[in-house]
Amino acid sequence: MSHGHEVIRDSDNALLGYVRQAGEDTWSPRTVFGHPLGPDADFHEAWETVERRGLACLADRWWFRDADGEWYACVIQEATADRVRVSIVDLGHPEVYGSRTIEKPTEATLRSEVSGPG
Repeated sequence: MSHGHEVIRDSDNALLGYVRQAGEDTWSPRTVFGHPLGPDADFHEAWETVERRGLACLADRWWFRDADGEWYACVIQEATADRVRVSIVDLGHPEVYGSRTIEKPTEATLRSEVSGPG
């Protein structure tokens, strides 16, 4: 699955995320699994957003949506282009603690703390 142009860190060749064309002159900064990192911008600004936030955002609090449509606070343990493994850390729902793997995550199944649970 391609999320756009790869943004690679020069020092160690780590994938930081992607920039994907959003309009004629606008680009969308994206995480390694394709989630938006910020507003669409020109190519250079979108690239800089990925360099600055691409990996850092993975340490933020996220929201995971289960098959029943319930949202739970979580943290990302591992992320690739096609799947994300999260650990549920929702204090209001201790019965669901543990890890979950989300295949092909979308904003319908995984959201950042900023975008909230829906």
